[in-house]
Amino acid sequence: MAWVRGFCMSLGLTMVLGYPLAAQTIPDQGDLLLYYIEPEDPQFLPIYESLERTEYFLDLVEGFNETFVFPQDIGVTFVECNEANAFYDPENVEIIMCYELIDAYLHITGADSGDLEAFDDAVFNTALFTFLHELGHALVDQYQLPITGREEDVVDEFAAMMLLFGGEEFEEALIQGILQFELDAEWQSELDEIPYWGEHSTSAQRFYTISCLTFGSDPEGYEHWVYGEDAFLPEERAVRCPAEFSQKENTWSLLLDPYFKLD
Repeated sequence: MAWVRGFCMSLGLTMVLGYPLAAQTIPDQGDLLLYYIEPEDPQFLPIYESLERTEYFLDLVEGFNETFVFPQDIGVTFVECNEANAFYDPENVEIIMCYELIDAYLHITGADSGDLEAFDDAVFNTALFTFLHELGHALVDQYQLPITGREEDVVDEFAAMMLLFGGEEFEEALIQGILQFELDAEWQSELDEIPYWGEHSTSAQRFYTISCLTFGSDPEGYEHWVYGEDAFLPEERAVRCPAEFSQKENTWSLLLDPYFKLD
């Protein structure tokens, strides 16, 4: 579990930026509590079995519990939902991760359940960005974070920043999150009416926003996204991405600093 502790502490940003840890502003009265509900549909059994077999999310949840204080327990439930979805339920203080959503993206990426190691990695990488997105909703609610933009955009940024500070080990999960936005954008473009009125930015906007943060975190490493043969991030946006990344780094360091456990 040491890798998760290191992951979470690197995500803390305060250590990265060298700021002193602030005193805890709330008592530690809860934890993330992880549940896997066995699906009735056998189609989803490989996902359920993978989650239990690897304990990737158990390690991740324990890492967050060792790192952050929570005012109350927050459930994290992987379950069959009868829809491809994931959401945070503030009334029940619970993150719901639907097998249907993970399964849909696994099919798109061609994950092979016959190769257990590769399949386990695919399940984790496919679900991780979405989990962190929903965890962002939970933290905004439980910490009453003073956000000023649309919450869906803010928690996208949270998920991306978590993965970016996790380093190369989590690059695949970040790329999977970006690709999911690209796939959703292709589907959305086929609609007769794009839901501009929705609480989310369009999938295409989310794709470029997270791509920009990723590029801004390492312009040399992702230079091919702007100048390569398969470039997709416009140069006029890319030049601003390092500044955008730095801005989000500073913002999240200030927002999360009061909620780190003190050793």
